[in-house]
Amino acid sequence: MTAEKEEMPMEKTITMQIPRHWLEGVPEEPMTLQQIFRLGLYQYKVERALALYRDGVGSLGYIAEQVGLSKRDLIREARMRGIEPDFSEETVQEELS
Repeated sequence: MTAEKEEMPMEKTITMQIPRHWLEGVPEEPMTLQQIFRLGLYQYKVERALALYRDGVGSLGYIAEQVGLSKRDLIREARMRGIEPDFSEETVQEELS
């Protein structure tokens, strides 16, 4: 017997209303709006991840995985904000497992 997998669509349509003045000076082209959304989503993930790190939820590597960022990007973003990754023995063991 073959189990059928339910495939997830590659794209998701989101409908939202935003104040018109937010778009002043911005071309209302799909590629431009997608880029704006992508940049905003990335920034949101970084801020959420760094908040979780400050709250002691886990290492930067663990949190990066949880929020969908690369570990390298998250470490770079942390350092740009003056946050140095903790490299205690516990963190090293967590990263190695």
